Amino acid sequence: MVALEGAEVSPGDEFFLINPANNKKSAIIRITQTKAGRAVADVVQGRGAVGSTLQAKASSAGKRTAKGAAKAPPSRPADDLQRATTPEAEAAAFDKARDMSFLRNLKNSYGVLGQYGMDSMKPTIKENPAINPAEKPTLTGTGLGAGGFYEWVLTRLITVRLSGMFEQFNVSGNTEKNVGCKSTTNCSANITYLSGYAQAKYYLNQDRIRTWGGVGGGFLIAMSKSATALNENDIATNQVLNLAIGADYQLDRKNYIPVSLEYLYFPPSDTVTASAILIKFGYAWQ
Repeated sequence: MVALEGAEVSPGDEFFLINPANNKKSAIIRITQTKAGRAVADVVQGRGAVGSTLQAKASSAGKRTAKGAAKAPPSRPADDLQRATTPEAEAAAFDKARDMSFLRNLKNSYGVLGQYGMDSMKPTIKENPAINPAEKPTLTGTGLGAGGFYEWVLTRLITVRLSGMFEQFNVSGNTEKNVGCKSTTNCSANITYLSGYAQAKYYLNQDRIRTWGGVGGGFLIAMSKSATALNENDIATNQVLNLAIGADYQLDRKNYIPVSLEYLYFPPSDTVTASAILIKFGYAWQ
């Protein structure tokens, strides 16, 4: 616990902890919460002690030095940085911890997304089973999409992303024997969806590049459709499963670039199976 005494700090800011006995830096702390002139902080390196004062780091130079004493009992050392046993290793550890050009904790954010999809479908084409057995040609294609999202932080490592997209699902291909796609051998399906997704994400790290894995689902409403491989009257809505891996590249403490590789699974029916691999990229604000 730190008494701020008027200092302006935010969660994620880091400070040197100064030992009043010798006026030397004894630790680095990172602010996690602020309220009513006080703050709670984690010890990043070294040991915390009651009575120590705080010195703003170089990247926080615009803020006043917090001179309040630590109110909590001595904190435990941070395991990774405490292993620095030489002056050179300790200096390197301090330099790494001093980097305040990006956030070391998650915050609620929102942004825009672009999408490139690689689509796949296998419809069941029936002409006259007594003469020709049903075929399941592999139809493939690509589609584009665009939309936005809001990401809500649940815990230090878990978020939920809610997103809305306009996206295309485009596939085409040929049958070998049957003339079952509206009296042609060319089968196609071109659909534009208005889609909503909910995705739970687990972050693996909190560095400048934050990597994550996620799982979720979506609800797709067909806004326009043109198909020879399917009965257009059957194309209305779809529910899908979404699996993803991705990374957020932090440009600074407020903005980042989200990138992800995602697999979209459409539950199969008696007449068709479908899936898509999506590449998403965008721009986000915290």
